[in-house]
Amino acid sequence: MKKTFFMLAAAVAMFAMPHAAQADLVIGFEFNTPGDTEDWQHNGANGGTGGTSQETLGDGTGVLTSTATTTDLRVLHNPDIVLDTTQFTNWTTVELRFRTLDIDGNVESLEDYNAGGTFFGLEPGTDADFNPISSGLLTQDGDFLTAEFDISAFGAADIAQIRIDPVGGAAGEGYEIDYVRINAAAIAVPEPSSLAILGLAGLGLAFRRRK
Repeated sequence: MKKTFFMLAAAVAMFAMPHAAQADLVIGFEFNTPGDTEDWQHNGANGGTGGTSQETLGDGTGVLTSTATTTDLRVLHNPDIVLDTTQFTNWTTVELRFRTLDIDGNVESLEDYNAGGTFFGLEPGTDADFNPISSGLLTQDGDFLTAEFDISAFGAADIAQIRIDPVGGAAGEGYEIDYVRINAAAIAVPEPSSLAILGLAGLGLAFRRRK
């Protein structure tokens, strides 16, 4: 009888273990609503703020692009992004999908991509963390390039600013940003089935004691 009880206890302990923390989307900027830039603004040496626009491409893809005429194209999202620590433990990754356009408006492939002067950065608190978007970080995704950045070192700090420098600074180059997605590690919780097994085990133990 004792052997059966301990085997049951071991099984309960195994099934009652919480899920490992998984990365879940916290906030995504998809740029799919016509005319809505989702609070992103252009900021360049000669462009000032403003200057961004939302466009819908021929295939229905919504993108953020720029209406500014400057050789220093960069876009900012300034409102603080606060992590809900009742649901998440820490930031994990940022996903970026974008493409650069040459002076004639043609899409630049990964082979044509000029990494010089293209940056991605977050500012947690007051410390900016801007990193060059090297071609080694990118993968080709149709006509777009995608990159994933590890931001787990930020912990759960508020994100004060997101900045993207999507082109290398050459005169006349443009960009189209398809999405920016920020992920975090969800707090691990027991599976409902695990809780049910715990309940059954408790009933079994109570029944054994009554006998």
